[in-house]
Amino acid sequence: MDFNKLQSFLVLAEIKNFTKAADQLYLTQPALTKQIQALENELGVTLFNRVGKSTFLTAEGKMLVNYAKQTIAAYNNALEHIKQIQNLEEGTLNFGATNFIGTYLMPEVIAEFKKKYPNITINMTINSSTNILKKLHLNQLEFAFVSDYITQNTERYEINKYMHDELQLIVSKKHPLFGKTSCSIKELENEIYITKAPDSSQYKFIDLFLKNENFKFKNVMFIGQQDAIKESVIHNLGISFISTKAIEREVMHGDLWPLKIEEFDLKRDIQYVKLKDVVLSPAGSEFLKMLNEKS
Repeated sequence: MDFNKLQSFLVLAEIKNFTKAADQLYLTQPALTKQIQALENELGVTLFNRVGKSTFLTAEGKMLVNYAKQTIAAYNNALEHIKQIQNLEEGTLNFGATNFIGTYLMPEVIAEFKKKYPNITINMTINSSTNILKKLHLNQLEFAFVSDYITQNTERYEINKYMHDELQLIVSKKHPLFGKTSCSIKELENEIYITKAPDSSQYKFIDLFLKNENFKFKNVMFIGQQDAIKESVIHNLGISFISTKAIEREVMHGDLWPLKIEEFDLKRDIQYVKLKDVVLSPAGSEFLKMLNEKS
């Protein structure tokens, strides 16, 4: 299999225009056409249909897209492993993390790793847990950091605990609860609850605790980004639940205050997962080794 042909196929599948795809690949249009025709001949199917100036994937072409992505990712991973064998003097490490983990937990570890291995390029993808795990399945990431309530599929994943984390209620310095150590969930009945979208894993995690108490906020404000939620609470727009590790600076400066909820503890484990059949690169293995030594 010619990997250049597969890469050309993927670019054309995304752009759906031979001229633009050829420009992006630094090829002439006839050269790109020749590559696609050669790939179609090799597979014995038509991958693209042309209608006027438009180009569309056939059913066979659509099916090939994910396989092509996985094949190229596996090939690139093999190249990375080969480059990294010699004392980790070069190469790239690709891993993923959800927003909280990537923003507040990983930078310290990455900084330490870069001091020891300055020539290793680190690509950390920060995204939703759903998108992170999709990339993991396509071999675009070696491993991913997620919360323990996101996946417990031990048949597919190798799962390792990294650290414990606790979410607490946060209020602004202007809020009547500022300075208290705890409160009852019932005291929050008339508060504006600021949270991520209902389809987010964190929302579902917290909602389970609220349902167990037969409690529901009357007023809810949905904000998709964690830092924006913090800023909203700082400006006394409402209250929220967030990891204590994500608000250390704001608490130190007196802008936010964390409280425990008397009825339950919002505790979770942070873990890293990898597919069972994937062998980590030397850089990936060394990164996780360093991570475990710090925990």
